[in-house]
Amino acid sequence: MDAFDTDVLVVGAGPTGLTLACELRRRGVDCRVVERAAGFHHRSRGKGLQPRSLEVLDDLGVVDAALARGRRGSHLRLYVGSRLTAEVRVPARPPAPGVPHPDLLVIPQWATEEVLRERLRSLGGAVELGRDLTALEQDGDGVTATVTAVDGAAATQRVRARFVVACDGGHSAVRDLVGLRMVGTGRPQHFVLGDVRVDGLELGVSYAWFDGADYLAADPLSGEGVWQVQASVRPAADGSLEPASLELLQRLFDQRGLPGVRLHDATWLSDFSPWVALVQRYRVGRVLLAGDAAHVHSPAGGQGMNTGIQDGYGLGWKLALVLAGRASDRLLDTYEEERLPVARAVLRGSDVGHSAVFSPSPVVRLLREHVLAPLLQVGAVQRAILDRAAELGVGYRTSSLAREDRAPLHRSRDVGLLGWLRFRRGPHAGDRAPDARGRGADGRPLRLFDHFRGPHWSLLLFPGTSADRAECTRLAGVARRVAAALDGEVRPCLVLPPGTPPADPGVVSCHDVDGEAHRLYGARAGALYLVRPDGYVGHRAQPAGERGVLEYLAAVYDGAAVRVPEPR
Repeated sequence: MDAFDTDVLVVGAGPTGLTLACELRRRGVDCRVVERAAGFHHRSRGKGLQPRSLEVLDDLGVVDAALARGRRGSHLRLYVGSRLTAEVRVPARPPAPGVPHPDLLVIPQWATEEVLRERLRSLGGAVELGRDLTALEQDGDGVTATVTAVDGAAATQRVRARFVVACDGGHSAVRDLVGLRMVGTGRPQHFVLGDVRVDGLELGVSYAWFDGADYLAADPLSGEGVWQVQASVRPAADGSLEPASLELLQRLFDQRGLPGVRLHDATWLSDFSPWVALVQRYRVGRVLLAGDAAHVHSPAGGQGMNTGIQDGYGLGWKLALVLAGRASDRLLDTYEEERLPVARAVLRGSDVGHSAVFSPSPVVRLLREHVLAPLLQVGAVQRAILDRAAELGVGYRTSSLAREDRAPLHRSRDVGLLGWLRFRRGPHAGDRAPDARGRGADGRPLRLFDHFRGPHWSLLLFPGTSADRAECTRLAGVARRVAAALDGEVRPCLVLPPGTPPADPGVVSCHDVDGEAHRLYGARAGALYLVRPDGYVGHRAQPAGERGVLEYLAAVYDGAAVRVPEPR
């Protein structure tokens, strides 16, 4: 029998690799995380968590730790030359129906990684620093990876793993070793940036200056005077570019920013030219790619790190099922099927955003300065931009893991025309399953996300807003049979309309006291939703019955693992 050192070797300990490792460890999967860097960095880099990524951290149990390290809401002063063109205030919003975390959280990347590392440690995992993957060989059973100590202090190791996941960034060594390459284009602009202390700017306010083709921005990272400063840089007459330095940032600030501002104590300096690129495949045998190893974006829109976090989150549950022998490795093909189109769409969107913000074209500059800047002060425009970037609309309707079971209207007499129409407007298979607020059987507040949290499937059973006790009892029986068919890997929840007593004390129930869940799920006439472990609807049906659910699960799992009753 082949001996393995670990089930999964995760290469790279950024947000993508750490999310994947946490997801695997909480499912009981043995994994090792190796990181080439000799120490943990303190760089802001990707400095924002979008609402969907906050939901991922919510499921992993660390969203409160992230919220405590970041800030919500924003206050931006936008200048054209020395003229203040727009002052944009976007206050933090309270939780909304279906969306517990509606705002972008500004948080430096090092703090996000710290939160995830703490969670990994609590799950018994750790990051092995100063370890570089330098070679790998695949066979039908696993991967043999050569891991070398960067400082040469430790002996080279040959690590035998069942799978390797490349989370090692845009210059991925693993990607090169399996013969994949990025396909994309660069952008002519060049930027320098750094984390510095700034004297002379108002704390809590972000600043941006545009002057022709020149750009400068300063964004506060904390209440202690630490800022991320960015600036465009023009090449010299010979085409050379001055590297990032504190002196260069100060000089550019003196030229383009407010007078009397002093930059000092830089903790990180970098420069970059935007590159927009994507791999052709996310999987080569037993090696998979995630995050920047698979796709790189313009920073406009704050999508890159968030897309990587969701790569790791979406891959983890599938790898765990395959490693447990509960599903064939064909399930891993759905990772590329679902996530590659998302990355392609994000690339397009961030590229458009980059052009709108940074293009030196006179026409674009005119629109940016005289149309976009005034529009940014309109609340509806602000919300539209933020909601588009939130990634709550990302979904997999065309995935082979999305199954709809809706009776045609002429066969839906029991649900009625209005019930049929409401269900059509509810979340489709492949869509994100929204949160909703209710109360448990004991009267305490209970969110649907409370029920989703953890490494399991969730089955929501709605009897409809005017269902009788007999229908609730029938659905409680469906809940019991589905849970028993997969040994508890599916956790049912009976979502009861206001005033309905529990139908079965052995089935978890959520009292939809304000009707929020029934509205969000289009369940006026009753419905069933099977929610995947990553929070997306896998299967939904109207009317509700267990056979469709069990057939769906049999297709995802090894068919023999799910007991599907014979049709009546």
